[in-house]
This record gives sequence, structure tokens and C-alpha cells, in this order.
Amino acid sequence: MEVHISVKAESLWSFDLGPLGTLNITNSFLQMVIVMALIIIIGAMIARKATLVPSRAQSLFEMVTEFLLSVVEGAAGRQVGRRIFPLIGSLFIFIILANYSGLIPGVGTIQCKSLCGWEESSETTAIVASAGHPGSDVVVSSATDEAEHEPAPPLLRAPNADLNMTLAMALIAFVSVQVAGIAAHGVGGRIKHMADPPFMFPIEVMSELSRIISLSFRLFGNIFAGEVLIGIMIAMSTAILEKTKWLTVIMFGLPTVFLLFEVLFGFIQALIFSLLTLAYIALATGGGDEHGHAHEPGEEPYHASAPATSGGD
Repeated sequence: MEVHISVKAESLWSFDLGPLGTLNITNSFLQMVIVMALIIIIGAMIARKATLVPSRAQSLFEMVTEFLLSVVEGAAGRQVGRRIFPLIGSLFIFIILANYSGLIPGVGTIQCKSLCGWEESSETTAIVASAGHPGSDVVVSSATDEAEHEPAPPLLRAPNADLNMTLAMALIAFVSVQVAGIAAHGVGGRIKHMADPPFMFPIEVMSELSRIISLSFRLFGNIFAGEVLIGIMIAMSTAILEKTKWLTVIMFGLPTVFLLFEVLFGFIQALIFSLLTLAYIALATGGGDEHGHAHEPGEEPYHASAPATSGGD
């Protein structure tokens, strides 16, 4: 079994947009569209069939929502937390489903040949007799000689195993942090918040920009490395099975162990990305509830630094 490893996502179809350039549809982009479509369809079905007595699917959805909402409100406060909850919840749900979609059988292994216009020619070389030197033959290699040894790209690839996808989400998180900070303190207040004391401002700017790199490369590196590891384990198990049939149970169990680890790591990476985004927004909006934001009638101001007590003062 041949293991195909490509750091970048492979292009399946290309469309010429004229002056705008060429639009490449990659396998990771295709799977991202599928995952997003499934999220929208399942969410719409649960919302339309929501009842006072929840079904199992509705109960699971409500448990996840309540868990995320409690975490967000605990870190950013009730008012700010409810404003940013759609972002944090969307990031978590999309990332975890995108991670798990890479573990579905067929993802990364089903090649896109005829559907993607991938053709392999068996006649890749030609031997031509030279007219000037009848005794000499010249070997002419065609352009398809290299393509013969290059496997067709897989039809699907985990979205987060593409650096473009994780970089896009990191940029969304970065812009959201800045928008939330400006909304809480104003432009001048945001700059003052970063420049307290003043000599910290360049360090704060570098810290904000470095978060784009850390968020994108952490998620991409873990998911891509997990896919490579599983592929190597499956290939190794297949090679050993061809030699020793009596190790069948062990060789089938070895990839399963790593698949279970990937289920755990997929959840952890989704949680880390969303919680880090939450922490960055909470830091940017620190004290935002006390600066120009009125609380709802009858609602006590929330102070993230002071734990709530059951008794009155």
C-alpha cells in the first residue's frame, strides 16, 4: 500500500476567471463545503423540530450549547459572553466536525480520477531513429512520463489539514478580538489598553500578530500529523499482514488505537482553538462592562475577577 503525503491541498478542478486569475477547487475546500452543509442542514432540522419535551438529538444539542455558553459567560461575563457566544460556538462545532470528518473511511484514500479529468497514458516514451545516424536511437520522453508516477489526488481531505483553512479561522479570530476590544473601549481606549505602560505597546502588537501564527499552525500541525500517522500505521499493518497472516488481529487493532487517539485529539484541538479565541476576546474587553455598557434592568454587573457568593454583603 502506497502512502500519499502532501503538505498542501491538491487541486481538483480549475476555473479561469479571466483578469481575476484562476480559481482552484481543492479537496480540502470540497470537504469543508460538505461539512458546512451538514451543519446547516442538521441545525435547521433540530430547530424546526424543537419541542418543550426534547428528543435525543435536541437534548444533545442543548447540552453542548449550555456547556459552551457556561464556559463563555464564565470567562467573558454575561453581557460580553452572550455577544461573542455565536462566534465561539460556531468555531468549536465546525472545528470538531471538520476534524472528525477526516476519520471517515474513504477520506484521503478515494482518488479523484475520471471525475477530475485525471488521465494516465501508458505510452510515455518513444524511441525515434535518427536520420543522420541510422545506428543511434534517441529516447524522447513525453510530458506524461512524470505524471505516470504521480498518483491521482484524493477526492476529499480534512479541512483543518490545510493550512489555508486554519489560517483563515485564525484571521477571523484576530479580527474579532480587535473589533471586540474597540467596541468595549473605543479606538483610543483600545490603544491605551495595549499601551499600559507605554513601552509595552510594541510587545503587545507583536503578541497580537503572533497569535495568528500560533492558532493556525497549532491546529494544522496536529491534524495533519495525525492523518499522516494513521496513514503510516495502516500501510505498515497492510505490509505486515501480507507477510504474516497470524498477526491479523494485532494489525487491525493497531490503527484502531490511533484512530481513537485522533478522536480525543480532535476534540482537544477544537476546544483549545475556541477557548484561546475566547480568552483573547476576554482580555481585549477586560473591564468592558464598566465602560459605557448599560446592564439590563434587574441584572447585577458581572465581574470576572470576583467570584460570585451565595450570601449578601
